[in-house]
Amino acid sequence: MQFQKVRDEVMGQYGFNSLGKESVHTANSTQEEYVAKTRARCDYVVQQGITRCQDWFRVKWDECMNTIQVPLINHFICIPMQFHFLCDIMRVMNPWCTEKIPVEGNFGQTFDKLNDSINRLAEHFTTNLVLEELEQQAVLGVNVLQDFSKELSREFQEKTAIAEKISGVINFLLSFTFITVFTSAFGYVRQYCRDILFDNVYITTYFRQIDARRIRAEKRHLLPLKKAERESLINPWRLSIHASELMPVIVGFLQVASLALFVCVLLAVDGILYNIFDLIRRHTFTTYSITSVQHADIVIGGDSMLARLLRKTIGAFNTSSNFDIESSNLDCLPQPHSLILSDYLRIFIPLLLMFLMCLLQVYSNRLRRVITAFYFPKREKKRILFLYNLQIQKRISFINRQCHRLRNPKQTFVMVLSGVLAPLKRVGCRLLWCCVCEGFVRQNQAVECSSVGCTMIYCQQCWTDLDNICCICYPRNQCAPQDSSYDSEVYYGC
Repeated sequence: MQFQKVRDEVMGQYGFNSLGKESVHTANSTQEEYVAKTRARCDYVVQQGITRCQDWFRVKWDECMNTIQVPLINHFICIPMQFHFLCDIMRVMNPWCTEKIPVEGNFGQTFDKLNDSINRLAEHFTTNLVLEELEQQAVLGVNVLQDFSKELSREFQEKTAIAEKISGVINFLLSFTFITVFTSAFGYVRQYCRDILFDNVYITTYFRQIDARRIRAEKRHLLPLKKAERESLINPWRLSIHASELMPVIVGFLQVASLALFVCVLLAVDGILYNIFDLIRRHTFTTYSITSVQHADIVIGGDSMLARLLRKTIGAFNTSSNFDIESSNLDCLPQPHSLILSDYLRIFIPLLLMFLMCLLQVYSNRLRRVITAFYFPKREKKRILFLYNLQIQKRISFINRQCHRLRNPKQTFVMVLSGVLAPLKRVGCRLLWCCVCEGFVRQNQAVECSSVGCTMIYCQQCWTDLDNICCICYPRNQCAPQDSSYDSEVYYGC
């Protein structure tokens, strides 16, 4: 490497102009060629100095003329900047370059011998580098674990890509779910306006007003509802869920429960995978320690120029190195992270909200009728009138059926139960049931038949519906409920 620099300097064609090259090519030996190159380089350096000096005078002349713009005066003041002929004084170095070249007389001969020796040394000096890789058996099955980790990562990436595509399709389809809101709303309004029985099961404010007006007129009324009627009518102001509203709630609960079960399975799988990866991380951790010492020393004796040059060149192979490397497979091992409390909250809070929405769905369904009634008040009035009229007819039919059943010689369940609990009257505790609606009646609200030998008990409302006549003690045509003014007050909606 050191001799190469000397060779480049001697044999290189740089540092002089084309004129110098012509004189160099006429040399007959290395000594003459190197002397000619040195002279040409010296002359070239002098010429470059003169050129730069003249360029400096030109630049200063232009600057001076631009600074002083008064005619004639600027030429007078800037005249010293035209003394670029002073730069030719540097040509006195040319004789020195010709006469006092710092090159020894035997340099060319020594260089040729040394160059030839180096070339021969390079021809007979060969080096073969043999790299042997010693493959050892993996400790604790590290190779197997690495293959398993790579295969697992590849499978996971493939499944992740498929899951992302499926998720994209699902999100695209879910973006159109708002259309179902409009379709369900228009469908509800269409059925509301066409079918008078559709979702007409609510005891509204207007329903109560009709009933209160009939109570003031001492006519047949519906409120409070009987036990059998409570199963078909819904009080929208009550927070309890009606039996007819349970089906959507149950279906929603089943859907959310299936989703919650799926989430629990995923969490269980996540926990299993975390434990597996944690075992791999803790029991396959390996530390590698590599220590190497290298020392090469080539000794060349002698005091000649070739010996010194060889010491500088071949001496570069003298190296000494020590290194101690410690490494581990920590970067190759999985680094699992278990779910924290906030992760579980993010998972289960939406599920709890979904459960809550299933309950609130009942009340949102009740609001559909309220919203529709706001836009169709006349239709709502006809629907409530029809519902009230229908319930009055059902009440009359129900009382007629119960009267016919009570006239049957077979004993009813209420009559048998009253007979069994009759001894409780002696101790001051008596349980009463209405024989018509079979509902429990408080003792202060019960009406007993005044006929001798009749044990029929009625609630206040059933007694009023029977026109204060016992259906057992009087003929059938006398105990049938009558309401002559009924049709004049309530009419069917169409």
